[in-house]
Amino acid sequence: MSTNVANIRMARTLFQSASDQYYMLDNAAIIMPAISDLVATSLFRIALVLERPVDLPLLQRALANVAPRFPYFLVELRRGFFWYYFQPSRKPPAVIADLGSPCQGFDPRKTRGHLFRVRARGSRIACEFSHILADGYGGLIFAKTLLAEYFRLQGVASEPAPDVFPPGSEPNPHEWEDAYHRYFRENWPHPDPRPRAFRPPGPTLPLGQYRVLTGSFDLAAVREAAQSRDATVTELLTAALMFAYQGIWESLPPKARRRRECMAAVEIPVNMRRFYPSRTLRNFTLFILPAVDLRLGPYTFEELVRIVHHRVALENEEREIARQISRNAGGGRKLLVRLVPLVLKNFFARLLYDSLGEGLITGLLTNLGSMTLPAPLDERVRRFEFVPAPSRSLKTNAAVSSWKGELHVTFGSRARSREVERRFFSVLSSINLRARIECDADPTAPGVPEPRPAESRTREGSWKPRD
Repeated sequence: MSTNVANIRMARTLFQSASDQYYMLDNAAIIMPAISDLVATSLFRIALVLERPVDLPLLQRALANVAPRFPYFLVELRRGFFWYYFQPSRKPPAVIADLGSPCQGFDPRKTRGHLFRVRARGSRIACEFSHILADGYGGLIFAKTLLAEYFRLQGVASEPAPDVFPPGSEPNPHEWEDAYHRYFRENWPHPDPRPRAFRPPGPTLPLGQYRVLTGSFDLAAVREAAQSRDATVTELLTAALMFAYQGIWESLPPKARRRRECMAAVEIPVNMRRFYPSRTLRNFTLFILPAVDLRLGPYTFEELVRIVHHRVALENEEREIARQISRNAGGGRKLLVRLVPLVLKNFFARLLYDSLGEGLITGLLTNLGSMTLPAPLDERVRRFEFVPAPSRSLKTNAAVSSWKGELHVTFGSRARSREVERRFFSVLSSINLRARIECDADPTAPGVPEPRPAESRTREGSWKPRD
């Protein structure tokens, strides 16, 4: 069998059994159930803040109209003898109140419902997706389609857009393909081994609490600062995050530094659709991992920007990305691996995820890019919000998006300390990039005061958030 034919066969995820149809998980998703729980919920969040309060009954109607257009999202996770799989759900999705911390109160292994949820409160509509189901690209298209239908029911029709799907239209079969297997290369060399990474020490927040802190910058000013250093916005922000980790490492006592890993490594997810044509709304991201050895420091911020820029340029190349596809997708093609019972797969998946995944990472910075909406919807949305999924070992991660001339950097954190965020915004402030900071605490958590309106919870040019 030729490689191309085998790839097309392996990319197929929809199957028909004697009684029903089912979907296989994509290559990035197969490891997620083994490492997900009430702490690492696997949920990321895309929210839209409207100019007016949300009409909840109308939003429920919009969700009922839109959901059938995404049948590969209307599924429930099931456990087989060899693999997890998706079974189509007969339960209609329901809008729920947006109370408590984002991305919490969800265990994908134990839920008997959908792997996404739509939450609403005030003027905010939030879509939370499990990474078992989709990446940020797929979640964003769903959120935009839902918003367009919501406004259509209000009598506001939007202009056609390729990333807004009309309800009732026929899904393209490529939308649920496993694109990793489609572009798999036989006998391609695997990525070089990497050392384990430094992790900032410190206690975590109680179970169910996930602090969300957002800094909003003038987008033009950030772009100018990046371009003046021959870097991209993502590279500039990555260097700032790396500078924050360096500062924390240097603040530790010498004995503690000798006992800890010394690499500061920031994972930058890459949308693979940039390299390979694909319409999949499942997962299709890999990562680049710029890193520095902190024993060689201290680095200045300007040095880190140059280092990150060159290392990103080396890794953000199709041949290098293909090495990750070859390693990640190759194992699932081996008959011996396929015949291993799921209970053993879960055990080894957790080991592999630590040794080849989060064990190599200090933190994550994901950039969803510039958000767009077709007219006239763009006039009715005040801002986009992008919150990264919580992690058990990576206590603090960052997500970036931009909208209407503002760049939003959102930290999702399980750490009690805000030291990563403080150092990040401080170094950017030192190059005259001053942020408006908002920190949302969980109003239902014990000892946490009810948050005030956003306008009174911000300070221009200050890193320090309110409790």
